[in-house]
Amino acid sequence: MNDRTSLEKQLEQLAHQALRELPPCIAPASLEARVRREIERRADSRSLAGISRWPRAARVLLLAACALCVPVAWMLATRLREYVGHALAGAGVGHVVRGVRGTSRTILDLGELAVRLAHAIPSEWLFAGLLVVGAAYAMLGALGYLLLYPTLPHSKAHTV
Repeated sequence: MNDRTSLEKQLEQLAHQALRELPPCIAPASLEARVRREIERRADSRSLAGISRWPRAARVLLLAACALCVPVAWMLATRLREYVGHALAGAGVGHVVRGVRGTSRTILDLGELAVRLAHAIPSEWLFAGLLVVGAAYAMLGALGYLLLYPTLPHSKAHTV
């Protein structure tokens, strides 16, 4: 086996020497232009992925949709509380109903406190806070994206 290993190494050295003696291969100009265009296209498509690159109307629409989700979730939670309370009362589990009502009352009280605080705090401050929280969320999302996905695929160039 030792002869075979040394023979393989000798053959590899001869192949490398023969490849080094070849004149450099020059790519056609059209190929270089296509490769550059593809690299730029991929870089542009990655930069458009962030919410900061969205059109202003789309960002405002997203903000409105997020703001609309809060009262809708509140209404659904209130109706669900009533439905669950009636269903449990009908099933004869009164102690569970009292626990659910107590918990829901606490949640409603916290919601009422939030509404009072929202009325007490100037709307400009609330909007600025919403923007800061949104920006922090976007920054963390972008950071996570950058850490989880490489910016460009790595190419393995063969050197001789």
